[in-house]
Amino acid sequence: MKGAFWALIIGYVIGARTGGKELDQLGRSLTKLFGTEEFADVVTSARSQAGSTLRELASMVDGDHQEGSGGDLIARVRNLVGPS
Repeated sequence: MKGAFWALIIGYVIGARTGGKELDQLGRSLTKLFGTEEFADVVTSARSQAGSTLRELASMVDGDHQEGSGGDLIARVRNLVGPS
C-alpha cells in the first residue's frame, strides 16, 4: 500500500505539471490494478502473514511460546539487557 501512496503523490506532481492528462491516466491504471484478482491475492497474503506474525508475537508476550521455537519474549529481553 505504501507504493500506491507514493504513486499517487508522484502522479499528482506530474499531473500538476502536465495539466492533469497523465494524472487521469494514472488514476484509471490504479483503479484497474486494485480491481485485479492478483492484487486481491497479494492483499490476502499480506493480511495472513501479518495476522500470523501478530499471533506469534502475542504468544511470545504471554509466555505461551514454545521454548524450542524461540522462547519467551520477556526472558529473551532480560537476557539481552542483563541483570538489573
